[in-house]
Amino acid sequence: MESQIKVHVMHTGKVKVDRALPYKELDVVPPVHAREEAYRMWLPISSYLIEHPDGNIVVDAGWHEDVRTKAQAHLGAAASFVEYELPAGWSIKEQLAARQLLPSDIDIVIISHLDVDHISGLSLLKGARSFWVSEPELANAKPHKLAWYGELPVQTFTYESIPYGPNKRGRDIFGDGKIYLVDTPGHTPGQLSVLIRLRAGWLLLASDTGYTGRSLEELILPGITTDERQAVQSLQWVKAFSESADCVGVLLNHDPAIVPATYS
Repeated sequence: MESQIKVHVMHTGKVKVDRALPYKELDVVPPVHAREEAYRMWLPISSYLIEHPDGNIVVDAGWHEDVRTKAQAHLGAAASFVEYELPAGWSIKEQLAARQLLPSDIDIVIISHLDVDHISGLSLLKGARSFWVSEPELANAKPHKLAWYGELPVQTFTYESIPYGPNKRGRDIFGDGKIYLVDTPGHTPGQLSVLIRLRAGWLLLASDTGYTGRSLEELILPGITTDERQAVQSLQWVKAFSESADCVGVLLNHDPAIVPATYS
């Protein structure tokens, strides 16, 4: 019997932001405390463990455990832009341990993009066999973003032609048509989504193409984009894919409606 792919959705932190970050309504997103409480939102930070017969994959890393005790030193300027929380047991390392997994049991760590809430905890995965980020994401990264992965063996990969995505570019990770990295730029230059074939259909981990179900329904862009045209194309593709007959779900990274669960 063929081994089944499983996707475990984990919350690896919380972040409180001005609502202009998930929902584009201002030209510049203000720090979380710049406007009154009515404009502030708590959002989850998600990471994912994918079990595939050929290896274990982690997508994104959430907050590092240092945010519990020395957030200012760890986050720098980001510490005053948002509020942050990492409850006990929520770090990526702690959640893997709860599943009897060590970082050395992870074959590939996928970095959807280099925003701090996605890469803060990367060093907790030291010992994983490889760390992947798209070429355009790394090429356009500002130097301060690279500090969070330090000496980790981060490598880039080149896009290939695939059947999915707004640009039909990505990567078939294991060459079996079961897990694709999909080029979905716009929020950042090289942001990617992950498309996984489960028994009932496709599950799309759509990163920050949008922030919540409302983003998808109303096609509301994130408040920060590096290329608005690309961001619109990516969000439109995600919405269209969510409506396809063989899509079993779209998970936006910060959607409060998404709860930790296992998909298979």
